[in-house]
Amino acid sequence: MEHQRSYIYTPPESDERPAKRQKTDKGHPHSLRRERLQTFREIWAEQETRIQACLKTTLEEADEATQENIVRFVAAAAERDQELRASIPTGLIVAGPSIASHGPYFERLGRQVKESTNSAYLVLTSGESPNLKTLLKNLIKKATSLADDDDDDDLGRTTGPSRNGPRLLDFDLGHLQKWQRSINYRTIVVAIQDSEAFDSHVLSELIDLLHAWLDRLPFVLLFGIATSAESFEDRLSSNALRYLEGEKFDVTQSDEIIEELFSTTIASTDVALRVGPNISRRILDRQKDHVQNVQDFFDGLKYAYMSHFYANLTSIFLRDDLAVKNLPPDVFEAVRNLPSFRRWVGGMLEDGRAQDARNALQSDKYLFDQVTQNVTSGQAILNAISGAALVLTRLRQSLQISQKVPLSSIWIKAASGEMLNSPMLREMMLSVKRMSSDKFLQLLGSLQDLEQTYFPIDLDSYQSKLDVMISENDGAVLKTQHDVRNDTLRTTVVAQKVLLSKHKAALSEQDKAYSELVAQFQDELDQYFNTTFIDPKELFLIEILMYDLKSPHTEVFQPKPRFAVERALAAPHDYLGCECCSGEGTRDGEAALFSTQPATAILYQLYVESGSVINAADLWSAFNAMAGGEEEDDESKTMALFQRALAELRYLGLVKPSRKKTDHVAKMMWKGL
Repeated sequence: MEHQRSYIYTPPESDERPAKRQKTDKGHPHSLRRERLQTFREIWAEQETRIQACLKTTLEEADEATQENIVRFVAAAAERDQELRASIPTGLIVAGPSIASHGPYFERLGRQVKESTNSAYLVLTSGESPNLKTLLKNLIKKATSLADDDDDDDLGRTTGPSRNGPRLLDFDLGHLQKWQRSINYRTIVVAIQDSEAFDSHVLSELIDLLHAWLDRLPFVLLFGIATSAESFEDRLSSNALRYLEGEKFDVTQSDEIIEELFSTTIASTDVALRVGPNISRRILDRQKDHVQNVQDFFDGLKYAYMSHFYANLTSIFLRDDLAVKNLPPDVFEAVRNLPSFRRWVGGMLEDGRAQDARNALQSDKYLFDQVTQNVTSGQAILNAISGAALVLTRLRQSLQISQKVPLSSIWIKAASGEMLNSPMLREMMLSVKRMSSDKFLQLLGSLQDLEQTYFPIDLDSYQSKLDVMISENDGAVLKTQHDVRNDTLRTTVVAQKVLLSKHKAALSEQDKAYSELVAQFQDELDQYFNTTFIDPKELFLIEILMYDLKSPHTEVFQPKPRFAVERALAAPHDYLGCECCSGEGTRDGEAALFSTQPATAILYQLYVESGSVINAADLWSAFNAMAGGEEEDDESKTMALFQRALAELRYLGLVKPSRKKTDHVAKMMWKGL
């Protein structure tokens, strides 16, 4: 534009300086911090109660049957005559791929074995058993430490010479034999917790040695297996396999436990605060990729709750005993800055409700009433979405649809607003249209225990009508008109061409009535899903009802320490925030090299520009030219800084001494690789 408007401002002629405006706003970044902390504790206490109850029913009760079988196996091995044993009783415990859950499981198993049988229970791990000699030492130490009168200072030493024979080495199983005679245990249970992490040769040698001592020591072996019993057996030698008398025990998998926890906490139909689909997906992916235990799932969920109440001032509206007079004005200003509030006000203006929009913008009392009402209604809508996800899961299981989809995947899809018109929902509705009367009975039975609040279809009415139809048909299976078994192919020859046409078989009156009943049920089910599976992101105050921010959750539970270290060394100004480290220019988006930067950062940037093997003298010359002073006395200080920086780079694993050249250092890592 060539011309712009301009205005002339004439200040007042008065020479009096205006009085300084005092700050009257009581807003504070930590406003209502104590109240939000109390709200978090109350809401999380309810979740913790659900988690503990779920763990008791799924983890302990699910493992109870397997542990009882293992205990009976150990007790049966103790009843055998020791002199007649030809092989070692061995239990192959398939505990699943979650290595982190193996430790707690073997601890619970050990308590059960000790309480139910007169047995010593010894657990060995791969970290403490690099070879057979060290394994035997640790086995003897753990066994002899069970006795109350043993002296810990004598463990691991060799026994001195005696009249009965030569002294025993500290890895000789003769120590174990003497200890077993004094304690009189019926069996010695040796549990190899992570058997697949052991060297196969070490395991084979251990089995050979224990079999040689089997007539003197009553051993029972328990192997923890992450993959399968077949793959474990392939790792052992044929001689070792002949010495084992194995029995397999399957443990409840960690994935099943996590699914139960997910349905109890995140996908529950009675939760005040929801964890959103993005955070839920990241928690499950981390559980699957990194094979974490149940406690990590628990910590990730708790951290999400803590982040919501700490960073979100409007989370105070999740309390039940709120009063408008107890809330500061900045709480309502925070609500008015929410994206959902702007959409809500825009919707009122489109509907011609200008006065309501004005009240929402100006009146705190009006806004308080609207927020409290919409928080309650929004929680009910989210609970209904969770109920619909559970209904869909039950329907797919009852109809035995080939592709099994867990509740967690269905809930995440529903919470993302992607369930309506999805292939998963269309496939299920098509299966409902074609289901026979026996499957309909199973379907109704699987939905009987659902709450009527979130599933309004009258199942009892359908159950009674279906029972009458089946009794009138003498108990025979009823089919719908859409059942593929009612389709017939008709062959017609026209002008020497064979034509195939599909025709419907004639339906009986009972089948027609049953088809109408199924069609009615399908219509009600379709209406239920269409009204329930809405997009939660469109709800008013969804920022209060659901926490779905990737940061800081990702940085805490999926950190990138190497990226942070490289960034801190390459651009220290990003962390220090001082002018001396930033300089005036940049290079490739990063701060250039300056003498005022920390010594380690200077040396790292010289290190990045070097090759795979770095001459220490050349590196010192470049460092001294950059960071050294002009006076001669400064050279000693510069050398001290250089040596400390080089030691820090070695501590970080970036460099190491070179074996080929004594005056060189080898480069260990390249930036970004």
